[in-house]
Amino acid sequence: MTDETSNSKATKGANNAWSFENLRSLAFLFLAVFAIRWSIASPYHVPTASMEPTIKVGDRLLAYKLAYNLKFPFTDWVVASWGTAKRGDIIVFKFPNDPDIDYVKRVVAIGGDEVAVVDNILYVNGQAQSLSDHNSDRTILNDIEDDKDIKLLFRENLLGTDHWVIQNKPTAYRPSMAYPAGGIAHRVPEGFVFVVGDNRDSSSDSRIWGDVPLDYIRGKAMFVIWSVYSPRDGGWWKLRYDRFGHSLKS
Repeated sequence: MTDETSNSKATKGANNAWSFENLRSLAFLFLAVFAIRWSIASPYHVPTASMEPTIKVGDRLLAYKLAYNLKFPFTDWVVASWGTAKRGDIIVFKFPNDPDIDYVKRVVAIGGDEVAVVDNILYVNGQAQSLSDHNSDRTILNDIEDDKDIKLLFRENLLGTDHWVIQNKPTAYRPSMAYPAGGIAHRVPEGFVFVVGDNRDSSSDSRIWGDVPLDYIRGKAMFVIWSVYSPRDGGWWKLRYDRFGHSLKS
C-alpha cells in the first residue's frame, strides 16, 4: 500500500460524519452544554402569571446557578457554597410538593424571620412593607392578559428592594390570601425561605404550600433573555422587544 493510498483512506475517515472521533467530540459537546445548564446557568420558560408584572407570561429568563453555590453536574451535591438567598431575590426552585416541577417566586423572608400578610400588607419581623400606589401610570400592564382590568398596581419596598406588586381590586374576586390563618406570624425555619408571587392574588406560593428548603433552590433569576406573548383578541404571536435583556433586579 502506497503512502498516497493510506493518506486517502485517513482523509476519508476524518471526513466521515459518523467517525468515532466526530461522535466522541459531539458527545463531549453535549456533555459540556448540559453540565453548564446544570451548574452554571440555564434558561427557563415562564407559563403562568404569578410573578406579573415583574416576570410576564411568555418570558424566557436566565437563572444564574452560581449565585449561591456550585453543585456537581447532574447532582444536588454542593461542591462549594458562598451565600444564600436574600430577601427580595427572585429564585428558581424545585416545587416542594413535586420536585420534578420548577417554580419561580420572590423570597420575602429567610430562616428565623417571622412573616404575615394582613389586609394585603406584607409584614416581615413585625414591620409592614410599604406599598405606593402606581395606578396613575399602568403602562407596564399593557401586554399582560391576566385580568389586568381588575388589578391595582403598586410598588412595594421589601426591606430596601423596590419592586412591582399587583392585587385584585376590593370590588373584584379576591381569594383568601391572609396569612397565616391563625393570625400569629409564621416563623420560617432555619434552612428554608418563604416565597410569594408579585401577582399577590393569583399566585400559589408559600402562603399555601409552605417554606422552600435551601437545597431546593436551583438559582437566581437574573434577566429576561427574550419574550413573546399572544394577545387575547387573537392574531399573531408578538415579540416583546423591550423585554430582551430586561433586568429582574426590580
